[in-house]
Amino acid sequence: MDEHTDQMEWARRGLAAWQRGDVGALADLLDPDVGLFWWTPGDWDCHGKDEVVALLTERLNAEDPAEVEIEDIDGSTVLVERRHTVLDGPEAGFRPATVVRFKKGRVIQMQQYRSRQDALADTR
Repeated sequence: MDEHTDQMEWARRGLAAWQRGDVGALADLLDPDVGLFWWTPGDWDCHGKDEVVALLTERLNAEDPAEVEIEDIDGSTVLVERRHTVLDGPEAGFRPATVVRFKKGRVIQMQQYRSRQDALADTR
């Protein structure tokens, strides 16, 4: 497999492991300086692997993992989109999507958006 194919497979495996409750498998994909950013800058933003893992663990424990689709955007970017509209909480009424950027086999950034359309606009 080439690096591009590997990244898609790593993304799929990491998300599947997280949905099963294995945050460590997803953590192994994260760059130490990874950033996770919500669509509105603020308290939900995470800087660094430890903060990102803490938030992902919190989300996993607080709710059932969402069913997602993963789409290859280019050799270093994938789009992760919820299959269903969120019913409650700060994301209620939206089908959030996250642009995940890789560098050298590690996730360096996860930017969340309210919709697939917003996310795709950022990848152009």
